Amino acid sequence: MTHLVLPSRATRASIVGLLLAATACGPAESEDESVDVEQALDAFDVSQNEAALVIASIARLDPKNTNPDLAAVKAAATAGLVFRPMDCVTSTRKDNTVKYLLSGCIGPFKTGKLDGKLDVVFSVGASGLHALASARDLRASRAILDIDSEGFFSLDPDGQTRRLVVEASGAGQGPRGHRVERAGDYTVTWNATEKCATFEGDFETRVGARVFRTAVSDFARCAGECPAAGGEIVHEKKDLGISIRITFDGSAVASWSSSRGKSGTIPLFCGAEA
Repeated sequence: MTHLVLPSRATRASIVGLLLAATACGPAESEDESVDVEQALDAFDVSQNEAALVIASIARLDPKNTNPDLAAVKAAATAGLVFRPMDCVTSTRKDNTVKYLLSGCIGPFKTGKLDGKLDVVFSVGASGLHALASARDLRASRAILDIDSEGFFSLDPDGQTRRLVVEASGAGQGPRGHRVERAGDYTVTWNATEKCATFEGDFETRVGARVFRTAVSDFARCAGECPAAGGEIVHEKKDLGISIRITFDGSAVASWSSSRGKSGTIPLFCGAEA
């Protein structure tokens, strides 16, 4: 006679534990894609605020300046023209380094409310004037920034368009509450009035154990307004076959669609909602 041997209680408990563990691991890689959209926008919002801070440090400088100490002198002297109101910022200079203390400031492109310390070290390279910016727990409205990024400042051949190429590394918490780490490059262009800017970028976005490639193209935005129509963000994780496209139409709501067939909309912090 053949006897059916049942697993012991301990063995059954082990099997159940393994099944539960496997189930628990699943959602981490099949998370609601609306959350991925939030994380992509938080990473981008952190980058936009970071870019505004680097631009603030070089906004009144000559990109052809070949003396980093003189660049620091002018940056410190004109801080009150870049951050408003004038008395919201204290700047101190030593050699080629400027330290800013911000308290309720509004920065370029109406970026605010800025609170915290920002250090900028100026140098000169083949690509022009460089500004190495660093900050910890600097608050920018609804975002919190940790910055370790270097910007390369130049003037386009038209003599009007300013260009900042940033090698970004750092982390932050976006306005939707997600803690993100970023590493990559982006380019910002603007004109002398500092009213509107364009943004193109490609960087790695890490949220916990999840790593995505985030690419921004044709993004344009004017001070105090919502993003112009036509820009998009592609947020993808190729090993899982996830690709999410976020598009802007000029309103305070962005649309998104996923390679898995899902789609939706998400509100933006811009215009009257900023």
